[in-house]
Amino acid sequence: MTRFLFFWIDFFVYLAIIATVLFVRHGDFNILFFYQNCEILVPLFFLISTLLWIFSFYDLQLLKKWRITYKNLLIAFLFSLVMAAAFIYYMASILNIATPKTILLGVFILYFCYIYFSRKLYATITFHKTDILVFGKSNTLNKLLKEFKDSKHYNVVARYETVEDIAYPENIDLVLISSKLFNQNKEAWNIVSHKFLLKGYLLTTDLLMFEDVFKRISKEGIKDNMWLLRGIAARKLHRIYPLIKRLIDIVFALCLLPIFILPMGLIYCLIKFIDKFDPVFLQERVGQNENKIYVCKFRTMIPNTENITKLGAILRRFRLDEIPQIINILKGDISIVGPRPLYYNEYDFLNKYVPSHSVRSIVKPGLTGWAQLNFKAPPTYCVQNIDLENKPTDEIFDAAFNRLAYDVWYIKNRSLMLDIEIILKTAKRAFIKDSTIKE
Repeated sequence: MTRFLFFWIDFFVYLAIIATVLFVRHGDFNILFFYQNCEILVPLFFLISTLLWIFSFYDLQLLKKWRITYKNLLIAFLFSLVMAAAFIYYMASILNIATPKTILLGVFILYFCYIYFSRKLYATITFHKTDILVFGKSNTLNKLLKEFKDSKHYNVVARYETVEDIAYPENIDLVLISSKLFNQNKEAWNIVSHKFLLKGYLLTTDLLMFEDVFKRISKEGIKDNMWLLRGIAARKLHRIYPLIKRLIDIVFALCLLPIFILPMGLIYCLIKFIDKFDPVFLQERVGQNENKIYVCKFRTMIPNTENITKLGAILRRFRLDEIPQIINILKGDISIVGPRPLYYNEYDFLNKYVPSHSVRSIVKPGLTGWAQLNFKAPPTYCVQNIDLENKPTDEIFDAAFNRLAYDVWYIKNRSLMLDIEIILKTAKRAFIKDSTIKE
C-alpha cells in the first residue's frame, strides 16, 4: 500500500515540477502549453518509475536501511534520459510540436533530485514501531530478533522462552510465536489462546514472519513438511495464470529472437575460431515434475573438464551463454521465470541431504528466477569433482539450502506481477558481480 502511495505522490510532484520548469522557462503559466508538454512528458513518468522500480527505489525495506546508492540513481537517470530523448523526439514529430530540450533536462534533473531526497528522508523518519511480544525459541526467531535489533519498524518488548512466570505487557501490537512452541510445551496453547487470541491480539509464527522480512523460506520452514505442504499444496492458482504465463513466454521469446540473432551468430563464430570447440551443446537437466529436458547453451568450459575456455569467463559474467535457451522457452521446456533447472546427478544428490529439495521441480524451471536475483551463483559442485557417495560439505549444503529457500518462496508466492518484477530486475542483475552479493 505504501508503494502505491509513494507512486502517486511521485506523480503529483512530477506534474508540479513540469509546471515549475515551464513557468521558469517562459515567465508565465499557460494551461494549454502545460497540457501539450504533458502529452509528451507524462508517459515518460511511467518509464522513469519502471526504472526506479528496477533499481529498488520503491523497495521500502531497502530504503529503510538506505542500501540504495548514488550509483543506482545515476544509472537510472542516464537510462531514463537516453530512452526519454528517443521517445520525445519521436512523439514531437507526430504531434508537430517543438522538442522541449531544456524543459526535458530541467524536469529530469529536478525530479531525480526529488527522488533522492524523498527516499533519503523516508530512510531517516521513524514511524510508529510495531511492539512485539516474542514467545518461544527457535533458530528462525533468533535470526528475526537479530534483524529487529536496529529496525525502524519493529520493537521487541519482551521475549519469553517458557510459559512460567510470564508478565504480559500492555499495548502489544503483535505476538510472535515459535512454530515449535506447542510441541515443546503442552500448556502453551491454553496460555496463547486465553491471554492473546481471545483478547484480539494479532498473532503470527516465526516461519511466516521470516518470509515477510527476508523474502525467502527459513531452514526450519523447509524442514517442516506439514507447514510446507499447507503453504504450497493447499494454494490454489487461478486457472488463467499458467495460460498467460505461457503466452508471455512465447511472445517474449519471439521478440528476443530478432534482437539476439546477430549477437548469437557473432558468439558462435568467436567460440568456433578462438576456443575451437563446438559452440552450442545440450545439457541434460531436470524439468517440471522431474521430466528430462535438454538445455541449449553456448560452450564456456573445455569438454570433459571444469576448466573455463578463453571466452567462457566473459560469456558467463554477462550470462551470454544462456541466450540459446530462448529455443527451450519456445519449446516449452523452460519458462522465462522459475527455479533454474539442475543436472540430474546434482538433483538426485541434493535430494538425499536437503529436506524437501524435490519441491522445486513442481513448477517449470526458468531462464531466470527469484533465487538468481537474490542469491549468488552456487559453487560448481555438480559435474566433475564431487563424490556422490559422500555427504556434501558445509559450503555445498548451505548453498543448496539458501537457493532452495528462495525457490520455495517463489513457488509459494508466484504470480504474474512477481514474474514481471523478476524479468525486469534480471537485466540489472546481469551487471552485478556475484562477489557483491552477501549471501
